[in-house]
Amino acid sequence: MGATPVKFQVLGTHEPTSWYETLSHFSEKDVYFLPEYHRAHELNGDGVARAFVAEEGNELLFYPFLVRPIHCPETELTRENWNDIETVYGYSGPLCTSTNPAFLAAAWKAFSEWCQQERIVAEFIRFNPFLNCQRYMSGPYHVELDRETVALRLDASESALWSGYSSVHRNMVRKAVTRGLKCGEVSPTEGQETFKQIYFEAMDQVRAHPYYYFSDAYFNHLCNALGENLRLFTVRNQDQLVAAALFLQYGESLHYHLAANNKSGKESAAANLLLHTVAQWGSKRGLRWLHLGGGRTPDPKDSLLRFKSHISAFRLPFYTGKRIHDHDVYNKLCSKWMLESGLPTKPNYFLLYRLEQEVS
Repeated sequence: MGATPVKFQVLGTHEPTSWYETLSHFSEKDVYFLPEYHRAHELNGDGVARAFVAEEGNELLFYPFLVRPIHCPETELTRENWNDIETVYGYSGPLCTSTNPAFLAAAWKAFSEWCQQERIVAEFIRFNPFLNCQRYMSGPYHVELDRETVALRLDASESALWSGYSSVHRNMVRKAVTRGLKCGEVSPTEGQETFKQIYFEAMDQVRAHPYYYFSDAYFNHLCNALGENLRLFTVRNQDQLVAAALFLQYGESLHYHLAANNKSGKESAAANLLLHTVAQWGSKRGLRWLHLGGGRTPDPKDSLLRFKSHISAFRLPFYTGKRIHDHDVYNKLCSKWMLESGLPTKPNYFLLYRLEQEVS
């Protein structure tokens, strides 16, 4: 490798041709790496999407993320424009054509220097469970298992798919069918408004974090820009919409993205019918995986994880990565948050200065 630093460039979503040309070098990738998916999050106000690309010879590293400004009023920190990095909602991380330690060390060193120039304080990464992206990390990154996710194998016969479910899930599907529920695919552009209605109502019911109220611009861009990579399935009881879900499709995989059902849907097992229908749909089209994701929390007894576990017993580990690029500023930001919170002990939350404080 020598002492010569690797060459690198930083792409934005306004350069989709270069972004796609770089992605073409990787045999394994996923929908979460696409510029259109990152652009949707830009439009949602999640930050500025960037893709760091380092190369030397035939070795290439590609790492997309969001750069987010840190707003810290009324302190000495306001004299500087500080930022942090977080990967998009979902599962991405870095892609690399090599596991050569020397190249990876040089590539991440170049990235670290870029972060210093861009006044990056800290970085949080969600690694793709299918691609084992955490193996490409080098340097002072802390990588840890966050939780298990559930995946269903679709490359099986219809009878094998059915027999692989738990008896609970099979009974719930039968219940939905007996009650006359019908599930089918709908055009995302045509079904966007009805999906948003049932989705936002569901978010209200569970008092979801404000982040999950994605903007109209986010939904519009997903529906218009992702094309065949976005699928919408709905469940109806006669003329009433009782459940719906958006799926992200890429290559041989489907990802369970956003979903909702109403009271009637819950009572009639609409979500079970929906996922069974999607599994059949994917299997008939030669897809290999339906990734259901994990629970709402890392708790193995999480209720959402239990629901998904009735569909498949197969697990994929979901790892996260953390790095502090400027310890001094990071500690000052966290200390300020602790002072304002009045809490006696520090919460176990990495980007603590972004954690919403309880209002008494």
